Amino acid sequence: MITFHNAQYPLSKYLTVTIPDLQLHDFSLVVLLGQNGSGKSAVARALSGELELSAGEAPQNISTELVSFEKQQALFEADYEFRNSDILTAEEEQGILVKQLFSEADLKTLNEAIIAFGIAHLLERPIRTLSGGEGRKVLLVKALSAMPDLLVLDTPFDALDVESRKSLLEVIEYIHRNYKVPIVLIVNRPDEIPEEIEALGLISHLTITQLGPRKEIEATPEAQALLFCTALPNVELPPTPQQFALLALKDKTIVDLKDINITYDRPIFTHLNFKVEQGEHWQIVGPNGAGKSTLLSLITGDNPLVYANDVTVFGMKRGSGESIWEVKRYYGVVSGQLHLDYRVSAPVINVILSGLYDSIGLYQQPKGDELRIARQWLHLIGLDQKEQTSFKALSFGQQRLLLIARAMIKNPPLLILDEPLQGLDATARALVKAFLSYIMKNGHTSVLFVSHHAEDAPDGITNRLTFVPKGTNFEIVQERLAAPQA
Repeated sequence: MITFHNAQYPLSKYLTVTIPDLQLHDFSLVVLLGQNGSGKSAVARALSGELELSAGEAPQNISTELVSFEKQQALFEADYEFRNSDILTAEEEQGILVKQLFSEADLKTLNEAIIAFGIAHLLERPIRTLSGGEGRKVLLVKALSAMPDLLVLDTPFDALDVESRKSLLEVIEYIHRNYKVPIVLIVNRPDEIPEEIEALGLISHLTITQLGPRKEIEATPEAQALLFCTALPNVELPPTPQQFALLALKDKTIVDLKDINITYDRPIFTHLNFKVEQGEHWQIVGPNGAGKSTLLSLITGDNPLVYANDVTVFGMKRGSGESIWEVKRYYGVVSGQLHLDYRVSAPVINVILSGLYDSIGLYQQPKGDELRIARQWLHLIGLDQKEQTSFKALSFGQQRLLLIARAMIKNPPLLILDEPLQGLDATARALVKAFLSYIMKNGHTSVLFVSHHAEDAPDGITNRLTFVPKGTNFEIVQERLAAPQA
């Protein structure tokens, strides 16, 4: 039996994580819910032994595995530090390979997990080349194959496609029934809760506040709000600071990709043609690793192969002498990669202001109207009381909300959103969908929206691009859903 009783873990001088009473046996499966900022990830770290116990009772000397965004971020940072050494062999310059993460795995469980998540083709890949969803799958395989005494999964479904989420649910249920590994699972959506769970709990203010039978907890107002909040609030977004208001683009074609060909370990694009016109709003869907992020990286210019292809954005042909800053001023972006890259310990107010200057961190002195509008955005997303809080001190969901506001603050002609609702609770998802619906109805911004959840698509989508599996590759299907707004 793994027992926590009034276990306390200091986070800072003023904040303490508390696990009041939790007992886990060999086949336990406990699911926890909480609002963004409630302390879900801190509770996960406490359960997995990453925080130091200061009082109460908690298990000692047990092996634990934690899967979380922070773990994924730490893995990519370790790879970055490794590759920035001055003395590397040609082989080492690739960085950390996926297969190197499994050196201490139970081989039988490892093989089962590799098959379950379909990652055999990733084993020889450097981890820096993985998409967000592929990276999450690799971490899950690593954790499962370690056969720990306790498995803690902090929002593990985030960034996974439909089939991978289904596979993960099946794997969790399989482990629950067949292995003596207790599981604590933290989720944001009702369809991520397995059928057979021992208990459902709620997290608030860094504490597990309620824990009991699923039906009993789901009936509480707190759980209902966390799982089933679907009503979109009425919002009116702040104006753009005058000095950042862009003149209307002369060219009605915002993005023009012609005859794009890209091959990595397989062909990603073969003779792809893709256009985004002013007033169009595109939903981009497809499995992990299909090429969605590659498509977006061509538009932002973050893909080095952009210069080997015919790519025109905002009337500027890439490779014709344009500067990156000329292009960046016309788009706002939210993605898992941006979230991973935003490593600076900047105050919240600086993070949102950095969206005006297209920088990671703030290096200019903001003017009065910029501060005023940034504070309006912070009020909209519920972070106005955390203006001087460090970005790194926020929860994952609060960070993601802040990055969304950062992308929107300059009201750009193009908004690129790659899994923007990842890590958000039901209330925050409804809020962001309301932002997007407002922009599509009232603004001049075109939207590219990527999500593995069909219900996340905001009202106003006019076009859809779908990556459809075809053999070992994907066929790209483009369709018009509605006429774009003038």
